[in-house]
Amino acid sequence: MSLRTAPLFAALLVSLAAAPAAAQRAPAKPAACVDFYAHANHDWLARNPLPAGAKAYSRWDELTALGLAQRNQVLAATTAPEGATVSLHLAQLFASAQDEAAIEAAGIKSLKPLMDAIDGIRRQKDIAPAIARLHALGMPVLVDVQVLRDDKGQPYAQLGAGGLGLPDAGFYTGGEPELAAVRTQYKAALAEWLRHGGVAPKDVAAQAEGAWQFELILANATAAGTPFQVMKIEDARKMGGALQVDGLLAAHGLKASQVAMTGPAFFRALDQMINRNKPEQWRAYLRAQVLREMAPTLGKSLHDPWARLYDVTLGGQAEPTPRAVRARQALEARVPEFLDAAYTERFLPVPRQRRAQEIADQVRTAAAAAIDRAPWLSAAGKANARQRLDAMQVQVGLDVPSNVFDDLVFKRDDLAGNVLALRRWLMKYALVRARFAWPAEQWQPLVAYLPKENRLLVTSATLQPPVIGDAADAGDYGSFGGLLAQQMMLAFQAWDGADATAWNQRAAPLVPQYNAYSATGGATRVNGTRTLSQNQADLAGLEIAWQALAAGGEPAQPQAQAFFAGWAGLWARQDQAQALADAQATADHAPARWRVNGPLANLPAFGKAHACPARAAMQRPAKDQVSFWR
Repeated sequence: MSLRTAPLFAALLVSLAAAPAAAQRAPAKPAACVDFYAHANHDWLARNPLPAGAKAYSRWDELTALGLAQRNQVLAATTAPEGATVSLHLAQLFASAQDEAAIEAAGIKSLKPLMDAIDGIRRQKDIAPAIARLHALGMPVLVDVQVLRDDKGQPYAQLGAGGLGLPDAGFYTGGEPELAAVRTQYKAALAEWLRHGGVAPKDVAAQAEGAWQFELILANATAAGTPFQVMKIEDARKMGGALQVDGLLAAHGLKASQVAMTGPAFFRALDQMINRNKPEQWRAYLRAQVLREMAPTLGKSLHDPWARLYDVTLGGQAEPTPRAVRARQALEARVPEFLDAAYTERFLPVPRQRRAQEIADQVRTAAAAAIDRAPWLSAAGKANARQRLDAMQVQVGLDVPSNVFDDLVFKRDDLAGNVLALRRWLMKYALVRARFAWPAEQWQPLVAYLPKENRLLVTSATLQPPVIGDAADAGDYGSFGGLLAQQMMLAFQAWDGADATAWNQRAAPLVPQYNAYSATGGATRVNGTRTLSQNQADLAGLEIAWQALAAGGEPAQPQAQAFFAGWAGLWARQDQAQALADAQATADHAPARWRVNGPLANLPAFGKAHACPARAAMQRPAKDQVSFWR
């Protein structure tokens, strides 16, 4: 997972994996009507004791490990299965990163279009168009142009400071000996890149110093670190000055009425540089920038100074990262959806994804019907709930249009050209990427509802057993359908006026129900108040998922039993007892045993499916049962 999404992913994953439960290794399988969690998960619990030193181990840990192993298969491949077009692109790219002989033979010929754009700078008026042209060719020099999502999921353009080869402005002016040493090494690297990039030996020193002076000006202009400011495009044009913001955005295929821009000092300095510095100075600076950016993809004379500076000196590594490894790391960090598409293509069969989508559609239909017939919900409450449900975006597995990858053509003997092609693709599809951005990668199991976007996501890695398989049986409605509906129901817990009162009256008995449950089998109890929101969602989601299954008629007993076993199988988990007890003070979910037994004891359909006798532990008396949507 890329670092930009790690905090959000950690928060959302709790809906799947943060349900601690007591380790159950009972020698005998309990009856379904006594303890359905232990009954349904008996075999898994027997096969999977708690690993030494671990505090917990669950079915979700298994699924996470499987997703990681599958992702590693994709990253390691330099060939692809027949018909796997995205995987083929990926394999070609990785193969080109491993062919050192081809990299040496290619020299810098793939940079010719970039150098031609730079050499075209003859007058001051050529500078801004040349900068835009370099961006369009896949070399975003000087200005960092990004398309991001706001908190409602809407894309917007952001223009930030760029043009520096060292990590931040402090490296250019800091007085510490360590920083001075880095500056010396960087200046030497600039000279090496220019020397091996076609500059005449007699001009190398002067051009390297000129490039350094350009960077020093930009560093001083960005040292204050001003925040981004959203402004109208007219104001952005004024701030950008000679940079010609419209042309820069057009190079990225963007047309905006407003943009977010970094503080004015950077753009003011850039405006002055464009107006005051000579074309030959600009050619030297831009040539150095291009060679530095592309050095990791070029022959040893250009690659090695880059690796010594960035991997060893700045990265603190004993040795430079192998080029092939770096290519995989960079792709995963910067183009996660490319890896996501290849992963989905390899490990999510189309029929299974279609079935998951069908179940998701049926769950939504069941939720709509439940809202419409709810006797406790007012007409206004029903209308508002239906509006929210109808507008909810439900994404099951990766759904980026497959043709967005058609423009990617990689050659096994041209790493530099491949990287530039990939950069051009990133710019062309920036809006599509922002629109389809996910808070986790597709190889990471996740089902999550994003309330600000009214968006429900299921990653591709989730669509494997135990969540959903290829047998197309009723168990999928209990596992995948139940999980999807559980997250969907998080959108329907906040009501107004009399509707809120009615909902709260229905939900209130869940608090003492869960307070009475032992978290560990001992004295520590579940916190029914703290876990109420998720307990409501578990029960409401199962009600909706059951109705989705029963839409075509009441399920026969085998199908009904499979439904409930599907839900129970999601939560099989071993826990270290003390860690489980300690978790109850802060846990937002009930322990796994009670995520199964708690809601099922409130469902008459469960008691009927297993012919539970009166007063069975798994079947509450009708007067004590909580219901939301049945």
